[in-house]
Amino acid sequence: MSEEAAQFNCTGCGKCCLEGAGALPVVEEDIARWEEQAPHVLKYVTWQGKAGARQGIHAGSTVTGRETTRCPWIKKYPGRPQYYCRIYETRPQVCRTYPTSREHALYTDCEGYDAPAVKGD
Repeated sequence: MSEEAAQFNCTGCGKCCLEGAGALPVVEEDIARWEEQAPHVLKYVTWQGKAGARQGIHAGSTVTGRETTRCPWIKKYPGRPQYYCRIYETRPQVCRTYPTSREHALYTDCEGYDAPAVKGD
């Protein structure tokens, strides 16, 4: 983990998932993980290539199937201004590496670099 990444503390604001996360790139590791651990996710993935070298896109609302700008797996906690990922344990690689930099976080209006560490992180 880079020193900059170590300074990041997710606040659960959901900003990274609510805008611009409707179509996410996926790689072979994501597809293979979903085949084994979460086959229901594959309904929303289109890919090319042969097993071992597949790449694709995860897109579409899990409710309507239509194109969306938000991640279909984000869900708001009832009565709280925070969100959680319904497929966190099997989330795609692109989500596992967010944010790629302080600038990337600021681009999505994320405040995770200015947030204090939360116990349990």
